[in-house]
Amino acid sequence: MGSFLSRQGLRSAYVNAGRSLASASRSTGESVPNAISKASASPATDLSALKLDSNGSKDLYAIFRLHNMPYLVTKGDSVILPFKLKNVEIGDKLVLNDVTALGSPEYTYTEKKGISPDLYELSASVTEITREPYYEVQKKKRRCRRIKTFPVYNYQTHLTINELKLK
Repeated sequence: MGSFLSRQGLRSAYVNAGRSLASASRSTGESVPNAISKASASPATDLSALKLDSNGSKDLYAIFRLHNMPYLVTKGDSVILPFKLKNVEIGDKLVLNDVTALGSPEYTYTEKKGISPDLYELSASVTEITREPYYEVQKKKRRCRRIKTFPVYNYQTHLTINELKLK
């Protein structure tokens, strides 16, 4: 279910949504849960208020998921991923299409299952692939005097957000 809310009118949006659902259930003669499912069947894709408020994508932000971890970014941000992306080299351009929220300081459009990629453009480039400093992890079992030591060589992938705009 998509939601498009103003932070200033958050309470009035909930009140108005409750009134419209109650009136929809009275007019169709269905229960309120059925009216909710029918109201959420048509997602609100009108982003004109967000386009006007985002000031030419200067104040626009997005929350995207990568391996089910959310990252909040704006244009020009650097993202450090705590893993190495497969089949990616330095300089590759990535199109990030699992965005769950688009917003500006005044408006936010969220959708839990993901916003349609037809509404925005979000791309990033791989700037470097590095390793974390070497360290060792020591593990010990109970009632056992032996300590096992494991070396750790973790990779990091650095991304730079090149483009974030609404279509």
